[in-house]
Amino acid sequence: MISYIRQVEICGPVLDMIRRAITQSDDAGTRASVVHIPTKESVLRAVSVLPSVDTEEELKDFIIERILSDLRLTEIQREHLNLANY
Repeated sequence: MISYIRQVEICGPVLDMIRRAITQSDDAGTRASVVHIPTKESVLRAVSVLPSVDTEEELKDFIIERILSDLRLTEIQREHLNLANY
């Protein structure tokens, strides 16, 4: 498992990237969901119960998926966020 310090270092920029992508969306419903982005602490607690996250890529993927599932965006809204280039 990746150390907690490294998890914190990775989590912050991923959260910021998602926040930027949401606020730049053309869809008002997507932009409104920015208030539902979970806190860094909440995301890190979720990571802590998943000891199988061993690489930075797995961690980034987990964080993105966790946040997007919390936001309950449609598949179309997710696609328009263009998070593939993180």
